[in-house]
Amino acid sequence: MVFRGFIVYRSIFLDRCRQCGKDSFKTELCHKSGNLYEVLNKSSIISIYTHNILSNLRNASIYRGLVTILGDMKINGSKVSEIVEKHGTPLYVYNESKIREQYRELEESLCSRYDKVQINYAVKSNFNPRIAEILIDEGAGLDCASKAELELADRLDAEEVMYTAPYNRKDELEYAVEKGAEVNLDSVFLMDKMNEVPEMICFRIDPEIDSDRDLMFAGGDAKFGVSEEKAVEAYRKAKKMGVEKFGIHMMTGSNVTDASYFEHITERLLKVAKRVSRQVGIEFEFVDIGGGLGIPYRPDEDSLDVDAAAEGIVKEMEKGIEQYDIGEPELRLEPGRYLTAEAGHLISRVTGVKQKDTEYVGLDTGMHQILRPSLLDSYHEIRKVEKKDDSTKEERTVVGQVCSSIDVIAEERELPELKQGDLVSIEDVGAYGFVMASHWNSRPLPAEVLVQENSVELIRERQNKEQIFHGTFLDN
Repeated sequence: MVFRGFIVYRSIFLDRCRQCGKDSFKTELCHKSGNLYEVLNKSSIISIYTHNILSNLRNASIYRGLVTILGDMKINGSKVSEIVEKHGTPLYVYNESKIREQYRELEESLCSRYDKVQINYAVKSNFNPRIAEILIDEGAGLDCASKAELELADRLDAEEVMYTAPYNRKDELEYAVEKGAEVNLDSVFLMDKMNEVPEMICFRIDPEIDSDRDLMFAGGDAKFGVSEEKAVEAYRKAKKMGVEKFGIHMMTGSNVTDASYFEHITERLLKVAKRVSRQVGIEFEFVDIGGGLGIPYRPDEDSLDVDAAAEGIVKEMEKGIEQYDIGEPELRLEPGRYLTAEAGHLISRVTGVKQKDTEYVGLDTGMHQILRPSLLDSYHEIRKVEKKDDSTKEERTVVGQVCSSIDVIAEERELPELKQGDLVSIEDVGAYGFVMASHWNSRPLPAEVLVQENSVELIRERQNKEQIFHGTFLDN
């Protein structure tokens, strides 16, 4: 068995084999006439050239940038079992290469089509300073939603900082202006809380598109944004206050994988910009179409075609510049999930298995550390870490340690046999994972590590029980 090469390339988001054209290579190895050829999975192209080895690769798996060849699961070249041996469980593990890969693909797709592009990382999705530092190194600015996130941006010397948060206190707005952040206002009344007139103001516009999603970002049921009918009033008031530069922003969806959505949102926002520009007599420094770039959580879901999304966005930008007399604004986006979600894994150990009407598999984590499944009924793939398991998959319910009946990570999911002591990886938790963790049941927060190529860095220490009582009379 001879391997001629093993190369991992940047993400291209294709689900087919170049050799035979077969689709849906999410977890399968492609073969033709007994040979293994180029496999393109959902997140990366992994090329393995060999000869008549398929039968020898029964324990090989390729899935979302993870490679396991005849052994334990690896992340960016490091064995998960060895990472856990040093850092324990539960443990958030992030793949640095995957984060950089996601950013570069998005940047290339946009910058190859439009000259003025600024990508601001949505810190709310994962506020670990090392994650933000990586993206700043790649060229990203930061989109912040609190004083702490503004402080993070200041300490990391981020060059581009936007402050976007609803229903701000006066001191929060003043702090944002003091730190030199561009302020994106969610409501017209917020201008009355600002003692100092900023050089630049942006408003978040609500296009009043109703959504049936669990997370409401726009429409009559959402708390966010200035309605389209009040947009002219908002910018007119800002101009009267002495503001000289303006931006315009819109965010209506979350985890969108339909590329046409972003073209539609850009078109909608530019039409509002046209009306404001003509009635108020201003031009826009930038047009920010928000975030919402999605990833596939389920094995049968499609990835976002980033090139197609960029094509549609830029088409509308160029049309707007030509037809709407809005100047030549910079194009901005503020992705979070798209950049970090697939890079994150929550490694947990099975603490016990109980047979009732269904088989319950208990883990040493739970909704206090991965809230999305319980809060939003969100799906996260669960993988067995140590060796590929050939046992028949059966329906099992995976639960956590919190004293609540809703602490369910996966309900009646087809999984291989899991035994006490086994390690599992809960996938795609690099965004809205650790940031939504809590101290429920007085349990400490988990540690976080960053995996570079063949090296592991501790980027947040595991809390101990004493730290849970910090700030109380028990704090010595």
